[in-house]
Order: sequence, then structure tokens, then C-alpha cells
Amino acid sequence: MKKLLFLLTFLGFFQTVFAETEDEKAVKAVVVQLFEGMQKHDSTMIRACFHPSARMQSIGINRKTGNIEMTTENSIDGFVKSIGSLPATSKIEERVLNYEIRLDAQMATAWTPYEFYVNEKRSHCGVDAFQFFKTEKGWKITTIADTRRKCD
Repeated sequence: MKKLLFLLTFLGFFQTVFAETEDEKAVKAVVVQLFEGMQKHDSTMIRACFHPSARMQSIGINRKTGNIEMTTENSIDGFVKSIGSLPATSKIEERVLNYEIRLDAQMATAWTPYEFYVNEKRSHCGVDAFQFFKTEKGWKITTIADTRRKCD
């Protein structure tokens, strides 16, 4: 009986330690909404994920020069417009492999390794590093920095 009680206590401890908090679930939901919006080419759904002052950065290899480069977009407008104007026949999907979410007060970070598919063909892989700010309307993305590389 003591062993059973110990086992139940031990399992309860791990369930508590590894359970997602409501804020972690909410942050993850924003990432899921962003990628669902991208799949649907829904600019309204995408824009709702972002804080008005959000920016994006991408790190990857320039195909022409072979050099590592970082590009910065100080507004999400171009990104939202480009996804929203994709042809209906163009299928894009960002498959998140894992979520690592950290929180402190009104700030959160999500580290999400991903594989990106265009028309069901794997295009590239990388990691998205999201920064979030908790507003009165919920968690909003303030920055996305991503890497892009050939998949192994």
C-alpha cells in the first residue's frame, strides 16, 4: 500500500511539473493560429496574432553568394499581404516539431523547430523564435526571428 501511495504521489508530482499553464496554452494557441492562417491564406487571421509594432527577422544563406544573411522587416504588413495574396492553388504548411515556451509576467518566448512545405514538398527547415507581449486582448507576437536551411 505504501508503494502504491508513493507511486501515485510521484506521478502526481510529475503531472504538476510538466502540465502546461493557461498562459503557455494561450501562447501556443497564437502560434497555431498563425500557421493555420498561413495555410488558409487568411490575412485577417494572421494579422490578429501580431502586436501592431511587430517585426520579423530571417537568418539564412543567400542562394547567389552563399553568405549567411539576416533580413529584417520592421512591419508585418508585407508578410501578411504576401500570404494573403498567394494563389488558392498554392498550399503552404509550417509543421512545428516541438514547442518550448518560457514565461515571465507579460513576456513570453516560444522556440519552435519546424519543417516548411510548399505544395506538400518539404522546402526547408529551421527554428522560429517568437517573442510575445501579453496585452488586454491576449498574447501578441512582437518579434519572430527564424532560421532557414536545407533539411537533413
